[in-house]
Amino acid sequence: MKNPLIAIGLAALAPLCGLKAQEAKAQETKAQETPIDLEARKLSVANLESHIAQREQRLAEWGNDIVELDARIEKRIDSLVTMLAGLRDSQQSRTAVTKMKKEAIEGLRRGIDLYVAKRKEVREHVRTGDDAALGDLGKFDQRIIKRVDQIAELAKSVPAHKDLDKYVSDGGGSYWNGYYEENTRISEEWKQNRRDGTQADKMREDTTKALRESLDRLDQRRRSLKDLLANRTLTESARNLYQSELGQIDAYEDHLNARLRDVTTHTAAGPTQAVGLEQAHDIEALLDDARRDLREDVARLFRSYDQFSEGRAYLESLKANLAARKEWLEKNDK
Repeated sequence: MKNPLIAIGLAALAPLCGLKAQEAKAQETKAQETPIDLEARKLSVANLESHIAQREQRLAEWGNDIVELDARIEKRIDSLVTMLAGLRDSQQSRTAVTKMKKEAIEGLRRGIDLYVAKRKEVREHVRTGDDAALGDLGKFDQRIIKRVDQIAELAKSVPAHKDLDKYVSDGGGSYWNGYYEENTRISEEWKQNRRDGTQADKMREDTTKALRESLDRLDQRRRSLKDLLANRTLTESARNLYQSELGQIDAYEDHLNARLRDVTTHTAAGPTQAVGLEQAHDIEALLDDARRDLREDVARLFRSYDQFSEGRAYLESLKANLAARKEWLEKNDK
């Protein structure tokens, strides 16, 4: 049995529902009878084209800023690596310069980690459909490879062991049982050479280990990519990405193998300048400031790239909108 209150309510709503339906139908009829303002549509296309031109100009400015900042970063790092590679410890500085080279290598490795992490982020954007970012991956690869080269350059710059006499004359002597015995002491140059050789061996060993680990990761990555490409349900963006990366791996692997041979077979550093203790302290202060500046610049570089990437995606959406408007006009402007 129906509730009488519900029946009364439905009866009361019926005229209202009918009125709403009539209003909606009237609005639809009116919309159909209203002529399309083609001139307004054409004007909207012109306005959107101006908007796109404005965003293209702004995007170009952001791109130039990124290029200039990246160039400054690379110039600064090149200069610091070249300076450090041209220095060596003296008997006064002992291992101060070698220590700075080790710290510089650690800084370069951290830089590689930053670029690798950012590359993974961009790679995911490409995999999910941002095809415009595919070309950016190569730029990150270039920076990673360059840091590897700089690490190898510093590792090779530590003087290797040389054959030196351990003992030198102390300028006197004495007779014992009819024999003259010259007073000798351990050579300070021999001591420094031993310190240099020990540090050089350790640094090259660490660098060799890191290069071999990188080669192992590349091999794992190659196998993983081949497995991914075997999936028939891949999107076109993902397939293009994986094929591109598979091709890059061979070139990257060849480069790492060349650096590995270079580091393991290198036996002598190039011309270097011995550094005193006071000069070593000055250089250390210079490097501290340089590291701080580089951290700030790289962080700003990545922020600028994010801004550029977002602006590029927005520009693509505007262009897609423009194409849709032009297509509509072609169909309706008779």
